[in-house]
Amino acid sequence: MTQKNKILVVEDELGFAKMIKLRLDSVGYDVTIAGDAYTGTQEIIKHDYALIILDLMMPAGGGFSLLERIRKIPAKASIPVIVLTGKTIDDEIRSQAEVLEVAAIYTKPYESSEFVEQIKSIVPPETRD
Repeated sequence: MTQKNKILVVEDELGFAKMIKLRLDSVGYDVTIAGDAYTGTQEIIKHDYALIILDLMMPAGGGFSLLERIRKIPAKASIPVIVLTGKTIDDEIRSQAEVLEVAAIYTKPYESSEFVEQIKSIVPPETRD
């Protein structure tokens, strides 16, 4: 069963991944970091996530390759994915994102509050009493 607030960040820039984790932890998400596509794949197979935040350019396979694998696993295929990229978002990236049913694409650096609001619209955070 998917934890409704569990998010996986697959990002090879550890400092950047930690900033995302810190920001999302502070608003009620449970965030796990995977530093490359291979580790991300293992995390996705072993655990249930409500959302995946995925960098496109990483060691051990790119983000779209990982997303193609996710979409072929029936139990994981419908997990929403937000893509991060340091590249310019061109027609090729948009087209691939559309085919792979990406929820949103952000260019690094991104606007933090807009990014968090996008995540909240996909996966509401756990409320704290």
